[in-house]
Amino acid sequence: MKVFIKICGICSKNDLEQICALEPEAIGFIFWPRSPRYVRPEQVTGWLKSIPEQIKKVGVFVEPSADEVESVAVACRLDVVQIHMNSNDWKINRPIFHGLEVWLSPRMSEDVNRNILRAVDPEPAVLLADTFDPDTVGGTGKVSSWERAMAMKTAVGKPLMLAGGLTPENVREAIASVKPWGVDVSSGVEKEPGVKDIRKVKQFIERARR
Repeated sequence: MKVFIKICGICSKNDLEQICALEPEAIGFIFWPRSPRYVRPEQVTGWLKSIPEQIKKVGVFVEPSADEVESVAVACRLDVVQIHMNSNDWKINRPIFHGLEVWLSPRMSEDVNRNILRAVDPEPAVLLADTFDPDTVGGTGKVSSWERAMAMKTAVGKPLMLAGGLTPENVREAIASVKPWGVDVSSGVEKEPGVKDIRKVKQFIERARR
């Protein structure tokens, strides 16, 4: 089965156009202001013509309000809303989500079971396993716990997107070990935060597809 590939944390039109030419399945924009890869929604709206229709546009949020997600999803014509959770008390629902895919990245500091699916309505289509860090969300460059990712995949029974510290050097091993539905990379294909190394992006995609 073909592995779904997402290149995340795109911060410039130049990077965007070069990455789209490599034809990943999805590209990600981070709408969390505390991230070094944060982009404003109005920037992304100006880049929409550069994105081929077959490549999914993913908006990344951290425990957002429903109003925030709805506003950005409409303006940026998102196909997917990816939500990262810091606590198990956060919940969200809104009718607009029934026209979008929802990907959920639960806090990976403890066991994750099917109860996490109640956090969003509609139920998330994909779960994302990222590195746990008490101070930030994603983009740490630290390899996530593949064992915990596999346990979550088994316990919850949803397609799994593996993230956290993936690089061109370890992505084949990660796929062989975890057998995820997809892989998600950001810092592992960068020259510096927010600036992609297109050579590494190309290597990552080629190796993930072998």
